[in-house]
Amino acid sequence: MDNQARFDFYEKLYFHEMEAREQMTTRLQIPLALLISTIGMLGFMAQNLDRGRVNGWYYGFETAFLIAALFILVSGWYCVKSAWGHEYAVLPVATAWHTYHADCTALYASQPRKQRTKLICGALKNAVREKYVECATVNASINETRSFGYHMTIKYFVISATFGFAAFLCYFFGELDKSIHAKPTEISVVSSVPMKGVPMATRPAPPPPPPAPPTRHVRDDRKPAQPPKPPTRGAHGD
Repeated sequence: MDNQARFDFYEKLYFHEMEAREQMTTRLQIPLALLISTIGMLGFMAQNLDRGRVNGWYYGFETAFLIAALFILVSGWYCVKSAWGHEYAVLPVATAWHTYHADCTALYASQPRKQRTKLICGALKNAVREKYVECATVNASINETRSFGYHMTIKYFVISATFGFAAFLCYFFGELDKSIHAKPTEISVVSSVPMKGVPMATRPAPPPPPPAPPTRHVRDDRKPAQPPKPPTRGAHGD
């Protein structure tokens, strides 16, 4: 394998590990959603548990519930460990490579032109290849650790889901839901309140209303009565 083939191989390894990083981040969303759903199911059963019905189903539910909760905590811990806290190695930014090329150009400025170009390109290519090897090695170790954490997350989640399903069976067949057991409501009268006032049967009936005003009759052939004239001031000797 010549230098160009090795350069291409290291380049593929680098981008393969970076692609595996993105795939691992996407894959972790599935167990995270499943863990949240299982926690919600267990929380619902714990909130609606009828603790007054102590029998075999009740003890079976408690045992399965505690084991499921324990393995959920372990699975969640591995999920968090696999998702966060990892520092990947990536290539330097473009300005860093531009500065490195300028340094190589200044370093080999005293060399002949043909040899100078070959030395600059060789130094830059070797530097890129070394960075590919370094970053791919670091990222491969990180992806392996995250992959192991993902595997342990799924493993313990399956165990917790199994015991969670067993707890649901005890909860359902044992009729441990407190909402299906209607309890009678006890009503007690502490003291009676005396009625104030006169009973409605002993009150006198109200008097009838007064008669309506008489009807006014008007004839069309009769002139209406003229209003009286006001007295004059001379009539009283003023």
